Amino acid sequence: MRVLMKQPTAKVSEIFLSLQGEGVYAGEPHIFVRFHGCNMRCVFCDTPQENVPEEASLRSIIDKILDLNKDKKIRVISVTGGEPLLHSSFLQILLSHLKEHGYKVHLDTNGTLPDKLKEIIDFVDVVAMDIKLPSSTRNKEFWEAHREFLVTAKPKKAFVKMVITGETTEADLNKAVDLIESIDRNIPLILQPVSKVKDFDKVPENAVLIKWQKIALRKLKDVRIIPQLHKIQGLK
Repeated sequence: MRVLMKQPTAKVSEIFLSLQGEGVYAGEPHIFVRFHGCNMRCVFCDTPQENVPEEASLRSIIDKILDLNKDKKIRVISVTGGEPLLHSSFLQILLSHLKEHGYKVHLDTNGTLPDKLKEIIDFVDVVAMDIKLPSSTRNKEFWEAHREFLVTAKPKKAFVKMVITGETTEADLNKAVDLIESIDRNIPLILQPVSKVKDFDKVPENAVLIKWQKIALRKLKDVRIIPQLHKIQGLK
């Protein structure tokens, strides 16, 4: 008697085609797979977590991706959230299938779960890693987790994003820059001015962003100020 294996599932909020809105690949067309759930609650979060989606099967996710990309022109899947690494066991299966279909994988992550990253790093092409500054998130520090995470991500095409708000401190900026430099000064750093959300509108001044870019460039080779393109364009 044949035993039927239960098909793996995960909570996926949405799957859609849009332009990458953040980081060094801003403007590229990607297919986004947004996973539900996060291990953080940033004050400037723009991805509500209240509405919990139904479990999505591996087959339904792959079918949706293939349906969105019938002309096969999009070659990058952006795995985002929430925090997608909370679903690392499912991602091991999903990403291996996506690689078989010839897709590149762009992982967008808060950079706080290095052990989870190690489980899937072989299937990832680009790591877009946040450094969560305690002065911006009003959360505990993640410096050691960020360091271990970036060391694991470095062999891939890794870059770091930092959301900058009106509450961000120069001391936090300097600590983050020193962390990146200690691993590899060639890793790009994106200073991302916060976008206004319902309960948070403390946007940094342009003069401060430019000043901090100059400070970071003393130690890092590539530092850019890039706002959220999709917010400016009115996209997802």
